[in-house]
Amino acid sequence: MNETEENRPDAKAPSFLLNDNPTLQELLLKPTTRDNAILNDQKIRRLYVQAASQQWFAPQRIDFTAPLGLTDEQRQVWIRLAGVFYTLEKMGLNVIMGMMGRAVRKFRSDELAYYLTEQAHDEGRHVFVIENYLKRLGAPPKFDRSLQILGQVTHTGFYQVENWLFSTLFSENFASSFLRRTRMATIDPIGAEMCKQLLVDESRHIHFLHIVLPDILDRLSLMGKTYLRASQGFMMHFTERVSRGLKDDAALVGIDRDALLEEVFENMEKSYHTLGLNPRFIPFAKIRNSSAIVH
Repeated sequence: MNETEENRPDAKAPSFLLNDNPTLQELLLKPTTRDNAILNDQKIRRLYVQAASQQWFAPQRIDFTAPLGLTDEQRQVWIRLAGVFYTLEKMGLNVIMGMMGRAVRKFRSDELAYYLTEQAHDEGRHVFVIENYLKRLGAPPKFDRSLQILGQVTHTGFYQVENWLFSTLFSENFASSFLRRTRMATIDPIGAEMCKQLLVDESRHIHFLHIVLPDILDRLSLMGKTYLRASQGFMMHFTERVSRGLKDDAALVGIDRDALLEEVFENMEKSYHTLGLNPRFIPFAKIRNSSAIVH
């Protein structure tokens, strides 16, 4: 996972975390002791405190009245691309709202409950921001139900909690790569600032997964890992397939769709290595050059 200094999850940590104040750190950063803890509650608690300190209010951080400065063709492209991103973020919000309670019960962690409330807050803010960006572009957001299968695959079937968290590793890596490339593309000031702000949250979400997934995978059976492998492989292949239809649009504003997917897959391989998995744990999709979606 490649993170700039600006986007590191602890880049704007509260000052008391960086000061030599053992009393305050003992009070605020030490989790309630639990016997046979499944997850690293201390790291999760620290990340919760950081997440709480980094919450931001979109209308104060982003000037939605700024001029767009886009041609009509560019504006239509961003409407289509942001519409897909809106659908994915909306699915992410719906899924996390349904899975938080299950995850907390399964892993018996109060710290997980604290942190996931902050991540759910992030997801709600992301949907709100993209919704208003689309309205500023002149297109009220529409949920694309043709993509709904992705949300279903991430949390249905067997090993629902594990599958959801593992799927989030892919979705957050994809979102981070997309936002970085979008910010550097031919985009309006509102969209560029939106990407900058959302990137900080996405990087923190990836950091959370790198904390919890090793412990979760250690407890997972061979059958569970096999199920995850099939589920994640389907998700990657579906993403590759659908993104072909956006290749020409992306190119018009300076985003190389193939390079984007290559970056995502490379970051996933690095993540698997960090988690102690074979980098080829998932059969990565072959990136095809066709711009047509096959239905």
